[in-house]
Amino acid sequence: MGFLRWLCFWVIAAMASLCAAAPASTPAPTSLIVDQVGVLSDADRAALLARLQTIQDSGRAQIAVLIASGTEGTPLADYALSIAEAWQLGRAGRDDGLLVLVVPSAAAARLEVGYGLEGAIPDARASQWIDDLLPAVKNKEYAQGLEHLLDQIEGVLPQAEAKTEERYLFPDHPEWRLPFVLVIFSPFALFPMFLGRWGSVASAFLLAGFFGGAAWGLWNSGSVAYAVAGAALLQPLLWGLNWFDTEKLAAWLRYAKACGNLIAVALFFAVITLFVGAPLSAEEVAVWPAPVFAGLLATGVAVFLFPGKAADYLMVALRSAMHFVFILVVAYVALLPFNADPLSIALAAATAVTACAALGLYLDSRERLRGGAVAGEIRWSLWCFGLALVFALPFAGLALFLAIGGEDLQTQLAQGAAGGGSIAGIVALAARYGLFAAVKIGLGGRFGGGGAGRSD
Repeated sequence: MGFLRWLCFWVIAAMASLCAAAPASTPAPTSLIVDQVGVLSDADRAALLARLQTIQDSGRAQIAVLIASGTEGTPLADYALSIAEAWQLGRAGRDDGLLVLVVPSAAAARLEVGYGLEGAIPDARASQWIDDLLPAVKNKEYAQGLEHLLDQIEGVLPQAEAKTEERYLFPDHPEWRLPFVLVIFSPFALFPMFLGRWGSVASAFLLAGFFGGAAWGLWNSGSVAYAVAGAALLQPLLWGLNWFDTEKLAAWLRYAKACGNLIAVALFFAVITLFVGAPLSAEEVAVWPAPVFAGLLATGVAVFLFPGKAADYLMVALRSAMHFVFILVVAYVALLPFNADPLSIALAAATAVTACAALGLYLDSRERLRGGAVAGEIRWSLWCFGLALVFALPFAGLALFLAIGGEDLQTQLAQGAAGGGSIAGIVALAARYGLFAAVKIGLGGRFGGGGAGRSD
């Protein structure tokens, strides 16, 4: 019996210690003000909440107030830190969160300051503010005390960054935006054409609706809208002739088919140029890439609509051009953090990749003309394609790695490449930005225990 009595004692003691060590429950962050005690009137709470929301919207900080019924036996500093971290106050990367914790039952209060605000609100300043707040807490003048505290906080918060001016499409002609949207989305009207020759009939009416509506919005004229809709109505019917064997079509239908395909190429070029060029113009940057990009894509459409030997050569040239532009951009972006002017290296890489790919395409066409490669014969075309990949993959992998890591990673890698930082720092950087760091879990700012608290 003595043994059982001691066993029960130790079990109860262990359970009591576990309960004592259990972390305090965390209230849900339903608002920037959580009043568990109900000491604020509706008017006071609304006024404080509006002020906190204004500070947050300004981008200066994110401040939350918790009027807690207690800390459940947890030390005040630990409880405040757990709440701030659980609520994820502040913006990730800026760590500009601030928690105001008030515990009326203990006449206690604490400020929990995020890393990003510790320069503006050092511990000594936070301690002085708590000294100013506690008399109001003891006198149950919670609203007045919190208002005064917010006055003090706002006086030292960093100024909000100047917002960049938002740019819109056609700022001087907002009436152009609806026609622009209708034209840009007009290719969706062509989807029924891929279901068969009769789908061109449905596409005809859909495309007429898109372009007719765009014309009405642009010129506000019914006659012009009907004329444009009528012209658009004919195009899918002409494009539907591509479902028929050209040799079986009458001569005039062959000319109509060729004319429709030419219009299709021109229309495709115009839509893509508008789609790419309008946003570039709104951002006030050069718009010349828009027609260049659209020209490359329109050439591909022309090769598809006008097959033949000339089209085959044109396709090789087009694919080579696309390879060159793609590798040029990727190599330039990958090298820019390490080289102030990487254009020459990027041009060399793009030329090497394009030459290998073009040679591979040529050798592959020769092999196909001979009926395929002979057993045991070396496929030189595959070797050329492999060599192109060897040149391209390092730049593509580096560009992807930098895109995942962001600007901070680019800066640190550039410093490491220049000889800055210790070996341990570079190893830590590699571990931090490992493969699994590409998926970042968790938002909000970080807290390190900065601030001050006191109870009477």
